[in-house]
Amino acid sequence: MGTGPLKPTTRGLAIGVAAAVLVLGGLVLGRREAIAIGLFLAALLAASLAALAVHAHLARRTRLVRTVSPRVLVAGGDVRVTFSGVVPGLRDALPGRAPVPVPSGGYRWPAPRRGVYDVGPALTHLRGPFGLWTGSAPVAATSRVRVLPQPLDDEALDGVLRAGTGEHDAADLLGSEAAPDDLLVRDHRDGDALTRVHWGATARTGRLMVRQEEWAHDPWTVVVLDCRAVSFATGRHQVDGGAGRGWTTSAAFERAVSVAAAVIDRLHSSGHHVLLMDQDGNRLEPELAAAVLEPALREAAWPAALPSQVTTVIALLGTAVGQDVPVMVTLPRTLHRVALLFGAGEAVPVGPAGPVGPAAALEQDGWLVAGVRT
Repeated sequence: MGTGPLKPTTRGLAIGVAAAVLVLGGLVLGRREAIAIGLFLAALLAASLAALAVHAHLARRTRLVRTVSPRVLVAGGDVRVTFSGVVPGLRDALPGRAPVPVPSGGYRWPAPRRGVYDVGPALTHLRGPFGLWTGSAPVAATSRVRVLPQPLDDEALDGVLRAGTGEHDAADLLGSEAAPDDLLVRDHRDGDALTRVHWGATARTGRLMVRQEEWAHDPWTVVVLDCRAVSFATGRHQVDGGAGRGWTTSAAFERAVSVAAAVIDRLHSSGHHVLLMDQDGNRLEPELAAAVLEPALREAAWPAALPSQVTTVIALLGTAVGQDVPVMVTLPRTLHRVALLFGAGEAVPVGPAGPVGPAAALEQDGWLVAGVRT
């Protein structure tokens, strides 16, 4: 870690200007006393700079240990930051903020938004003799903090999953007390056998609900999170992650991440193996702290990356879903397929009747579709 640049203070600049004026004026006017005073001020300025340079060299050897607790937390929590020692003028750099003074007992940093943040580096503020020069030296490197999304509560998630856009409701993922073969239910349709009625969901919703299909003994679910910036174009903004890092997000994308976190929690509690993918089929960390919007314009490629053991697909898609429909309708109808749409897509040419909306096109292919308000 190097030392920051040494800069003259306002006082130092004033003395430097005065020294130059006195020396030049003395030479022009032939006044030796003016030249002597100017040289003295210049020497004082140089001595202060030399002393500060030595101080900075010694400070560069100082190494403090920053303790961050916890290093992983849910959005809305606080991080406690402490240091192994104390140095004069200790300041710590925070994401999106100017360096803050560090009191002897440390400080708390609120983490209101999801993401992977770098706290630091910590700097000691240096000041030369007579206050003529100032500078800084790093005494602690950065520390990484992972802030997880705040999942929707059960009631909010159930509301999302029942927001069907067609004549039938979308998937209803039950609570952790449900058995795996009871996980996915839908409204009763004409012709459904009474033996498939799910009485718990019926009592809870006030509508006749049936199990969509029987689950495999070892169910596998793939959750797809659309991370294309074009899918969440409204209200995009940059987030400062600290230490020169940053990423792009939007309110709608953060809503999708929170829904995905809640869906993953619900599936895990119901005994499912869960694999999280982006629109290209790349695996994402299931904690979702590092999910960011990417400048991708291509259609979804995740259907080709589905593992052979998958039994269910739950896709959280943005407004670019229209270009994905031709690929999504190629999935086998033996899979349980659920699409949660964040925003309306353009009409796509599916079926002999001409262009239809993405939600209708997917429902025609047997997908269960829900429109999610953002």
